[in-house]
Parts: sequence; structure tokens; C-alpha cells
Amino acid sequence: MKTYKILIPVFNDWESLLILLNNIHILKIDNLAHIKILIIDDCSTEILDKKIEFSSFKDVEIIRNSKNIGHGKSIAYGINYLIKKNDFDYLIVMDGDGEDRPEEVKELILKSIEVPSKTITANRIKRSENIFFKLSYILHKTLTFILTGYSIRYGNFMCIPKQDLNLIINNKNLLVSFSGTIAKFVKNKTYIHSIRGIRYHGPTKMSFLKLIRHSFLIISIFRKETVIRLSVIFLIYSMLVFYLFKKMFFLLVFPVALINILIIFILFYLYRKNAAYNLLNS
Repeated sequence: MKTYKILIPVFNDWESLLILLNNIHILKIDNLAHIKILIIDDCSTEILDKKIEFSSFKDVEIIRNSKNIGHGKSIAYGINYLIKKNDFDYLIVMDGDGEDRPEEVKELILKSIEVPSKTITANRIKRSENIFFKLSYILHKTLTFILTGYSIRYGNFMCIPKQDLNLIINNKNLLVSFSGTIAKFVKNKTYIHSIRGIRYHGPTKMSFLKLIRHSFLIISIFRKETVIRLSVIFLIYSMLVFYLFKKMFFLLVFPVALINILIIFILFYLYRKNAAYNLLNS
């Protein structure tokens, strides 16, 4: 049997993590694969007050960041750590709050047995948030597609064979957006259908502003493609305005030009700020 490492970043939400691990344990998937757990503690201020032990898992390892670096960089740090340790065949990345459903871990493993050389993403077909966030995610996906040309229907929840991780481990894009890096640089992919679960404990931590930042980080992976697309869209828009509203040309074109410049600046700023981070400091 192959060894699957499940990487879970955590900040303070130990209660949800324990529920998640128990729910994975009761699936009894240890007859399909050797399961190991790697928890990245992102410098939590709350202490885990009990030992994590489940007979289904070969081992449970917790490594603690020396400072809070955020969800995405914790994933990059965990991947960097695992590649050096080299004790797995597949990596499953998931959130620890229940929104990535444990039953889909089994689906990912079964799919990887069926197609062992492919990265398997968990593509969302249904979400559990309120209507505002559902509409926000539709807007996020639409803008991402328009500006990058990629339809990214998945988050960080996926199963990756080690050979695909070796393709991106030295790629600084991994520090900016894990899912964006997978979308751009890992071509041999398939998927399972995924339903966004309900958090085990407390309200969602994804605010509208965090969603906007998340969207910009993904798009920044494709920043050069975005510049080209924005330029083409702006050129077409300007030509239409010139022919249809010539007298209002400057009034209608100038604000759009400023918005385009602002978007491009934000993308390059966020990319440079995140890609320059040194994981050795974590």
C-alpha cells in the first residue's frame, strides 16, 4: 500500500481538528493506504491540551511555526518540510475546520489508486455558505477566468503524487497561492466532485476582504497573462467608446484606465511581497 500524508494547517482551532481527525479515523481507510498526519501549527495562541492518537494513522506529527505566517505559507512550509523528509507517496492538503469534508479524503485516495500519476483536485459543485458568499465566489471565479483564462473550481483540498510536488517545490509561486500554482504548473490533473462542508466550530473566518485578497493572490500567479488580457479588453473598450460616445471619450475611458493600472499594481505588489518570503524564518 502507498503512504498518504495529510497536511492540515491549524491556527487555534484544535477542537475542530480533533473532530476532523476522528471523522477520518472512522472511515477505516487504513485498509486502502498508510495514513500519516502532518499538522502545521501556525503559532497558535491556544494550546492543544491532549495527545492525538488514532489507530488508523501511522503517525501524527505537529510542527509549529515560530510566528504566524498565514494559511497559504503554512502549506508551502509543510510541503517543503515533507519533501526533505521524503516519507510519503501522495500528499493530501485540507483545512482542519470541517469545510473540507473527511469523506472526500476516501474519494481522493480511491481516485488516486485509479489514476496513480495524476493530481486530483476537489472541484466544488455545492457550497454551504450564505447567498452573499455564494455570489461572491461566483464573481471570484468569473473574474479569475476572465483575467487568467483558467477556470479554477478548487481550493487547496487535493491529492498530489510526489512527482508533481517535485515540479513545484522550488517554485516561489507556491508562497503566493498553492491552488494557483497547481493550476498553472501541474498539467496532469483530474478531479472529484466536492461539496463544501459546514464548519465544526464557530463562524467562517473568510471575510469578504479576505476573499478579495485570496482572489488577487491567485490571479497574481498569472500576472503577465492578466496584463495582456486587461490591455486587450481596455483597447476594445476604448475603441467602442470612441465610436459610440466620442464626446465623452475621456470621461468614460480615463477611470477605466486608472482601475486597470491599480489592478496591475496590486497584483505585482502582492506577488513580490509574498514570493520574497523566506520559509527558513518560519
